Amino acid sequence: MIKSTWLILALSLMTACSPQATEPTSAPEPVSTPDPVVQFDPDRLKAIADVFATEHGMMNLCGDEVPVRLTLFMAELGASTTPSELVSSLMAANDAKIEELRVTKKEYVCTPEMFESREANSMAAQEEWNVMRGAE
Repeated sequence: MIKSTWLILALSLMTACSPQATEPTSAPEPVSTPDPVVQFDPDRLKAIADVFATEHGMMNLCGDEVPVRLTLFMAELGASTTPSELVSSLMAANDAKIEELRVTKKEYVCTPEMFESREANSMAAQEEWNVMRGAE
């Protein structure tokens, strides 16, 4: 019994005094810097949203395929650093514009001239949005 006690004590001392294997140190986590805050001009955003909402409403009214420009614009805007209050007010304005066009008589809106104008305005608004967000 005494021998086994001395054996356990000796093994304990050897274990306690032996060099400990250290866990490999991991490299420090890289510090992530937040994306720079981009401030968009609210008036320009409203103008772009209005053009896209007009396009959306016209295409709904005239029975054509609705382009996704408004949806993509609002999604990108919502994911940006734009204040949520501004995004919400733009959404409300978009809904009002689409509703306004929904109740308009087709013969006033669904004309070749209006389609031509809508396409030119939408392309210009898309280009402006691309420049604002640095996509071009």
